[in-house]
Amino acid sequence: MTSIKIKAQLQPTEDPEKVKKAIHNLFGNIQLDHNKEESLITAKLEEPESLRDFRSRIAQDRIRTTLNNTLTRWTKENYLSFGLNRQAAYAGHVSLNLTNEDPMGPIQVQIRGDIEQVITFICK
Repeated sequence: MTSIKIKAQLQPTEDPEKVKKAIHNLFGNIQLDHNKEESLITAKLEEPESLRDFRSRIAQDRIRTTLNNTLTRWTKENYLSFGLNRQAAYAGHVSLNLTNEDPMGPIQVQIRGDIEQVITFICK
């Protein structure tokens, strides 16, 4: 079984609806939970197929090979964590967030389980 968690920490000046839109732009119409006490937006997915819209965005942006190589390098056994740039996501594009690149923080994706299957699904 594969577990996929998506989360975005909200900054005090951010509009939660814009952050939700950024996430929906990449991952489609997934169920998002907004924890106002923790200023956090989260989603939980269970199968690689739930990343179908994300795969389409990766193909549209023509970054399959680069993303495949990068995510494979970042994998630690059955765990993978990476960030996505919020501004690019809001515009409908996939862009990995490198350390301290985005002042608002990334949309964080954490995957546990068969990482190779997930990477193959989204990048092939």
